[in-house]
Amino acid sequence: MEPQQLGRLFGLPDLPQRLAAVDRTIAEALGRDGEMLAPAALRVAGSGGKALRPLLAIVSAAAGDDDVFDQRVASVAAAVELVQVGSLVHDDILDRATTRRGQPTINAVEGIDHAVLAGDYILARAAALAVSVSREAGELVAETLGVLCEGQALEMRDAFDPDRSVEAHLRSVHGKTAALFACACRIGAVTAGLPDRDGDALARYGEAFGMGFQVLDDVLDLLGDPDRLGKPTGLDIASGVYTLPVLAALDGPQGGELRRLLPESDDGLPGGVGDVAAAVELVRGSGSVGVALETMDRYADDASRAAAELTHLERTAVGEGLLAFPRTYMRWALEAFTDPVVHAEPLSAHR
Repeated sequence: MEPQQLGRLFGLPDLPQRLAAVDRTIAEALGRDGEMLAPAALRVAGSGGKALRPLLAIVSAAAGDDDVFDQRVASVAAAVELVQVGSLVHDDILDRATTRRGQPTINAVEGIDHAVLAGDYILARAAALAVSVSREAGELVAETLGVLCEGQALEMRDAFDPDRSVEAHLRSVHGKTAALFACACRIGAVTAGLPDRDGDALARYGEAFGMGFQVLDDVLDLLGDPDRLGKPTGLDIASGVYTLPVLAALDGPQGGELRRLLPESDDGLPGGVGDVAAAVELVRGSGSVGVALETMDRYADDASRAAAELTHLERTAVGEGLLAFPRTYMRWALEAFTDPVVHAEPLSAHR
């Protein structure tokens, strides 16, 4: 979604300027004393992500006073975005990805060794930004980094396992995705001096939004238009990451057939690309995408309930924006990143 559109949703007409200040903070942090690593780090940081985590940090700070925005808020918003960027650099190494957001990855251009160091460099800059604001902000970023690593480790443990449980999958999602959204909301609240109860409610909001966001991302890996996504589809199945739609299909009447199509390792099956493509088509036709969208919808409900706890925001633009944002974003993403023909399919949870 465009910053102007989001600004109208949250009643923050200067939101584009606030996000631009975050971008400047990121550029300054990465460019400082980074002769060897800054060029690659700046390239990936400026490759056009959705900026959802800094957005939620800014909005959470505005939940106390919508005029609250200063360099401290810009710094913590930049910190959570840099955690995301650094973790993606490391993900690209693990996934052997050659493109991200339509651009070559660091490991594809500068090599794996450089990518490892660049990812570490970006995460170090994130920590430095957070600590520069407050000890509590620094601790939040450090704790979240640990949870992110644990979530990714859980995913790697279960790679290529068709017997992976839904519960194990959701624990991984919480660690690798939802925890950073929760951190973004809490760190914004802490920086703005909101009461603990408001920070807790906003953290629950971010966690629920993050869970739904990841389910949506998993759906887009099956239904998305590669040109619009900026990356190929079917990557999760190809890399042995069996997400909610795949697990639901495995538990359905075509589960046995799907098992035969799934790759058994990084090397895949003979003719592995064709097998992955057939697996994607089977999952798409199994009805399990609808199951995933219904789950996404429930997380949107959870986020709305958390936002409703911020009673001082009733009938305010920020409060109404928080209530509307989960479904507004998810509906927008489905329309923006899938081929129009997909919308003719009977997918549930399209509200």
